[in-house]
Amino acid sequence: MRARKEMTESTQFAGRSIDRLSPVPYYYQLQEILKEEIEAGRWQPGARLPSEADLELAFGVSRTVIRQALDVLEADGQLLRRKGIGSIVAKPKFRVEGVEAAEAWGAEARAELRLSRLVDVRRVVAGDAVGRLLGVRAKDPLFELTYVQSSDSMPISLTQSYLRPDASPALQQVADAGEVPILSEDGPDPLIQLRQKYALDVRETRLSIETSLVNQFESEMLKIPAGTPVFLLSAIDVDQFAGPVRFSRSVVRSDIASFAVIIPRRIGQGGGGEGLLLQVSGAR
Repeated sequence: MRARKEMTESTQFAGRSIDRLSPVPYYYQLQEILKEEIEAGRWQPGARLPSEADLELAFGVSRTVIRQALDVLEADGQLLRRKGIGSIVAKPKFRVEGVEAAEAWGAEARAELRLSRLVDVRRVVAGDAVGRLLGVRAKDPLFELTYVQSSDSMPISLTQSYLRPDASPALQQVADAGEVPILSEDGPDPLIQLRQKYALDVRETRLSIETSLVNQFESEMLKIPAGTPVFLLSAIDVDQFAGPVRFSRSVVRSDIASFAVIIPRRIGQGGGGEGLLLQVSGAR
């Protein structure tokens, strides 16, 4: 019993748990928590994750939910499943990251992409991984926004983002009142809405892009078959003081979207434009 107690305590996740009132499926919440812990370095490449039994005890969810979450992480290339051994953390993917002006990022896409479905908006605690990314304590509150963006009624991306309440005075007032930001469905890009309604000042977006395969929840939101290849975007928005104010992870359909990167080559006082554009084409 003592060994089991120690093992269970070792699987506790400070500040993060399954929100049973959220419309986001349990397995999707769990894979996000595990993904953040892996990216934060809680388990090094080659290390074993807690067993399914320990995850079941830690989060109070079924084995089916746990296996679905692990399936997502395996599809993302973050886990290796080994029979008789368990789930092993994979070596990090080779990634090329770009830093670009926030106003340039998505400049063309924002003219077409609309916030078509606001899946959920709520107050959550940061947790260790997201807290480190945003420079806040694990127990500090954040706004969590889950939404779908579309073009011509066609779903293009599913995003889950975490926003610091102190990113602007207006957002802090919303938090102090125990409320959440109000975004309009069929409205423009959420970052534009946050700027217009709450004076959120984002000066730069730091973006990394990977590839993945959609899971069941993502396939339902994006109206594509499970297992379809997609882009997986992780972004940190920073303000005029170079402080992080929002972290987002987006799944973007790769069958109708492509990315073009413009990398500035600054010489002396000169230098070209910079940006990363999401180009949406017609369905194939």
